[in-house]
Amino acid sequence: MSGSQASGPRPRAMITGASAGIGLTFAERLAADGYDLVLVARRRERLEALAKRLGESHGAEVEVLVADLTEPGELLGIEQRVGAAPELDLLVNNAGFGTSGVFRDLDPDGEEREVRLNCLALLRLTRAALPPMVARGRGAVINVSSMAGFLPSPYNATYGATKAFVNSFTEALAEELRGTGVAVQALCPGFTRTEFQDVAAVDTSVIPEFAWMEPEPVVDASLAALEARDVICVPGLGNRLASWTARRLPRRLVTRLMGATQSGSYSTKGDA
Repeated sequence: MSGSQASGPRPRAMITGASAGIGLTFAERLAADGYDLVLVARRRERLEALAKRLGESHGAEVEVLVADLTEPGELLGIEQRVGAAPELDLLVNNAGFGTSGVFRDLDPDGEEREVRLNCLALLRLTRAALPPMVARGRGAVINVSSMAGFLPSPYNATYGATKAFVNSFTEALAEELRGTGVAVQALCPGFTRTEFQDVAAVDTSVIPEFAWMEPEPVVDASLAALEARDVICVPGLGNRLASWTARRLPRRLVTRLMGATQSGSYSTKGDA
């Protein structure tokens, strides 16, 4: 969905989790493509610096909304902003985080926050965005998921389960929206060089160099897939081969293999 129209109003996109990583890269790419932006994250200083830079470099009108989407009142405020803005052309539900370690050792409040952000906030913002998009007959929602959503993820159990929800939810919506002119996508990257690994306590030294992607090609792949109306986007040939293979092996075997490999990547005492 290129925003570089020669005439008419500039399209507008809202991006959650826009202060770093894939969300920040979406903001940079969409501003360059001619979008005005609504940026949502918890860190005001980062958002305001990004808004200033994108305004100066691309002439983008950027609205900054500071919110913790795990807090019901703050989520409601963003939800109301989405529903009250019929001009929103693209919603990128990027905000999310992961926890790692043996599930029984993890803080249950942290696990609940993870579900609230990765699932509930995404669900409610998507619900707010779709009616005006359908009424106009155009628009799109990108839900940032993960390769972890395709298979059970021992030592990363809650995160993998939230992303399985995102994939299933998005695929179901795609069928509901067929013929409306509105597109949805689940973006399922593999290991991407962002702050995510630090937050999730991932030992990146055990992950081979070839497995990594930078956020820029991930976003490029997502927007190209959106143009093609692909519902599931797995960026990178290696990731696509891995997901295709894993989904065709016996599930119990793959879960065992995932447990064996991930036990070395994640601490046994998770920290939300």
